[in-house]
Amino acid sequence: MRSTQSILAALLLLPLAAAALAEGGPTNVVIRDEQGREIVPGGYVAITEDGKGTIQYSPDDYRRMVRMGANFQVIRTALGRLGGWPGKEADSTYFGQLDAMVRMGREAGLKTVFKLVVYDLRPFGNEQWDALWRNSGGSQDALLAAWNKVWVRYKDEPSVFGYDLLNEPQRGLDADYERCCREHLLPTLRRLADAMHAVSPGKWALYQPLFLSPEDRVKGVNPFAPMKEPFGRDRVIYAPHLYHMDLPLMTNTLDAYAREAALSRAPLLIGEWGPATPLAADASPERQARYTRVYQATANALDQRGIGAIKAWFCGTRTPLTSKAQPDPFTWAIFSDTDAVGHVERKYITDALARPRPLTVAGRLERYGYDFAARTLEVSLKPDAGLDGTEIFVPMDRFYPDGFRVEVGLGLVLALKPGDAQWRTVKFADETSREQARLVHWDADSQHIVIKKWIVAAPGLTVKIAPMTEPATLPTRP
Repeated sequence: MRSTQSILAALLLLPLAAAALAEGGPTNVVIRDEQGREIVPGGYVAITEDGKGTIQYSPDDYRRMVRMGANFQVIRTALGRLGGWPGKEADSTYFGQLDAMVRMGREAGLKTVFKLVVYDLRPFGNEQWDALWRNSGGSQDALLAAWNKVWVRYKDEPSVFGYDLLNEPQRGLDADYERCCREHLLPTLRRLADAMHAVSPGKWALYQPLFLSPEDRVKGVNPFAPMKEPFGRDRVIYAPHLYHMDLPLMTNTLDAYAREAALSRAPLLIGEWGPATPLAADASPERQARYTRVYQATANALDQRGIGAIKAWFCGTRTPLTSKAQPDPFTWAIFSDTDAVGHVERKYITDALARPRPLTVAGRLERYGYDFAARTLEVSLKPDAGLDGTEIFVPMDRFYPDGFRVEVGLGLVLALKPGDAQWRTVKFADETSREQARLVHWDADSQHIVIKKWIVAAPGLTVKIAPMTEPATLPTRP
């Protein structure tokens, strides 16, 4: 028999549309938090080290993440430093570093996902992947034991949302991707998910498709193999990556991912998104303009489909990368300075990352999207008066230097100008909307609009954020 928790998870994963697509298209499965509110995950990958050593974050770095629209951090967790490979000793300082990152994230209001990577193990190519799939020399057992230390440590930490079980897994020695997925990848991921849920049944297991080996990648083709079989477990999230500069390929890939997630009745979360940045783009307005177009179009495609996404990496560019396919230096970092964490934004991409968007909704999202040209966010939702706390990220400092207006359906209009201590009430239709206005708050530090509770009685409403157009003599709220 299925457990009560499994049945509850299945009910929570009924395919309610987080955002409607074009008629006849797929819809993303809703993710709800422990209070039952719908959440749209978004944020940044926080790496624990780069080629020059350990990266130490501060509370101010996490505050900056929040002010750049994050409600999640994904900690890229090194398998070797956990001692998760035969012959590899655990780093005794590593959990202290992870503990600090979880704590600072929690204090900033972020949820945490751990993502397991193998980049600190060299070599790690097809032979090593094959050993992992076949558990040669106990390699899979060692990986599971390393993961188990993480699961046990954070099983009672409510801000830890889940675990991305294996980052960008590759085929090993089997050149047949479909067979490798069926006979090796999925059985391994299921084993890990089952073990994790035995420790933490309330947390989420994230899984990824096979990443094509370098020799198998073809320009103009998605470098991830299709996931053609259902995962076969509850409380799992499909978390593939999306890196394309080719916009038709990007949208086709996104829709394919939605279909693959639907096979498992799983939410789709893009575990990493946005193409890498060549360092030469920092000095080229033409290249910057192209990257801005790509990032804005990708952000719009994600929002139109109600799909959360995580951007790599929240760090500076002290260790640029090269590869055979990309011999010119490039990076995934969103800051251009050479400090480990970084402060100088690549604004030609970060302004798309830090766009206004809904974070948490007491009710159900139906549609949302941000118009970059008009600087207007529209969020259509079905409010639930039985739940508390709807939060919308509105980066006033970034997009609304002269202030902005908030139009809440049924005739309520509020306005906020820089320096205002409270909303200015432009319009309210009746006493109900006037009372609703008192429950709409502005958190200037996090740049969040917080609607503490819905009292309007409506099957659906639209919240619209737009630049200030009214004169500065707006009446204050009575």
